Amino acid sequence: MEKKKISVSKTARYFQAGSISNKTKNIWFVFHGYGMLGEFFIKKFESLVDNETIIIAPEATSRFYLNNKYERVGASWITKVDKDDDIIDNSNFLNQLYNKLISQIGHEQINLNILGFSQGGSTACRWALNEKFNINSICFWGSDIPKECLTEKYRNRLNTMKISIIIGKKDTLIPLEYREKFRDLIDDYGLNYSLVEYDGDHRIIENVLIDYANKL
Repeated sequence: MEKKKISVSKTARYFQAGSISNKTKNIWFVFHGYGMLGEFFIKKFESLVDNETIIIAPEATSRFYLNNKYERVGASWITKVDKDDDIIDNSNFLNQLYNKLISQIGHEQINLNILGFSQGGSTACRWALNEKFNINSICFWGSDIPKECLTEKYRNRLNTMKISIIIGKKDTLIPLEYREKFRDLIDDYGLNYSLVEYDGDHRIIENVLIDYANKL
């Protein structure tokens, strides 16, 4: 048996809150977590929309049923199988989407803010570090940073962004031991970041989000 590959085109979904015009100055790219869908995830960010701000929620292209009743559907950005191919495919999707939005806006004087929740943080990070457009901020909410991104290759790129890590004190999906190891890893790397810990679990909390956005 021999594994072979072929490249194909694929239709990808994204969801938008807010209207695009030449007055648009702020774009938020928000990346959902494992088993979520963009159409529901984006609702958590609608409070950030105004005449100059839109929210974009790309949806991972690998969808699956969440239980054996075949009712609820979720999506996943990546698995360990052919991981590098998934990373490339995701980046191609996101680049095309970003370029489409810039074309619709009609100018490139944009503050691009990126937020990755849970599994979405890794996809957000890999995309942000490997492209050349300007990024105002990137937030890892209930998420870590892939180890391959904490290398000398990306140090200068990371230093151009406002980096924040937000995590719930009651987030049972991220054990305290893992948090401590992650903090040691990014501190040893010398990452310049702000840390927000809120009294909650593994979810987007609106008042925490608004407070974070107002400080950018």
